[in-house]
Amino acid sequence: MNLAFRKISHFISASTTTSRQDHAPYFWLILLGCFLFKYTKVNPHPGELLMVLVTLASFVGLFAYSLRVDDWRLFACIIAATLLGVLWAPYNLGAAVFVILGVGMCSRIASHRSAYVALYIVCAILLMADAVFQLPPDFLLPTLLFCAPVGMVSIMVEKNIRMNEKLFRKQEEVENLARIAERERISRDIHDVLGHTLSVIALKADLARKLIKTDLLACASELSDIEQSARDTLGEVRSTVRNSRANSVELELRVAKKALNAAEVNMISLIEQCTIPLPLENVIALSLREAVTNIIRHANASTCKITLSSDSQQIKLVIADDGLAGKRDFLIRKGSGLTGMTERIQALQGSLNIRHENGLTIEILLPIKGAS
Repeated sequence: MNLAFRKISHFISASTTTSRQDHAPYFWLILLGCFLFKYTKVNPHPGELLMVLVTLASFVGLFAYSLRVDDWRLFACIIAATLLGVLWAPYNLGAAVFVILGVGMCSRIASHRSAYVALYIVCAILLMADAVFQLPPDFLLPTLLFCAPVGMVSIMVEKNIRMNEKLFRKQEEVENLARIAERERISRDIHDVLGHTLSVIALKADLARKLIKTDLLACASELSDIEQSARDTLGEVRSTVRNSRANSVELELRVAKKALNAAEVNMISLIEQCTIPLPLENVIALSLREAVTNIIRHANASTCKITLSSDSQQIKLVIADDGLAGKRDFLIRKGSGLTGMTERIQALQGSLNIRHENGLTIEILLPIKGAS
């Protein structure tokens, strides 16, 4: 009998390491063979055999039910399994398996503290039953000996499993948020790359169409610019997908001047010489690109003034035009470009302000602290 209890103590803690929806816990019902061990040597009379069959069927149903419930119903299953073992103790020492399997159910209680309380109550029931009914020592001592360690190991194993599952869910959530953020990044960057370049290509194509009958050399130059812009855009799209694209404010200013000239917009730039951290420079360059793209597409402006300045705390970028936004009935609709610009700036704890001042003025403030 002690050998059987040692086998039970070796295997029982693993009975709670799977989820309630899994069929693996039913494997441990094989331990009910300990209850039938007596009848390999003794032939039961018909009444006892009937009670054995009823008991086994009842316990299997109780065990299955315990896998689907929690709170007080699970606690009731634990008590019922314990009482079943106590009632059979005078007739079959193998009934200890009911108590030990019941102890294994304690680990399924959600609260760690409540699980230990249930374990203590099982031990208390055994001691009280012994005081009242004088349980056989060969039943009581091995059962108490194995109940405490089996119960505690089961509870700790289940606690670790729950923590691992919680950690795994957190990791999945983080990975999902990272995927969403990456898709949004690619969407914003591709919008900035293609929106600006396609606007410039459209302008130059229109200009080339006008020049084809009057100035073939100028037309060829515009077509060459269109070709180069398309090649540059292809490289930028590839870099965007690989997240390896770096944007230079100086380069973006040159591109902006070229694009604005093609749109017949005079560009005035007041750029202060300053050291800009790379993350800020990337956002400033992309914001400049988006603002210039909107001026070319929608502003119908004649002048664009770009001012970049800094102090010890922040960098300030102002893009102002004298376009249609100065009119009272002009409505600014915040599309994906301005939305992406706002998201980038807010990610760096910066701010974006849009004002109507004889046109449209976009003011961007980015804190330097923590950006490097």
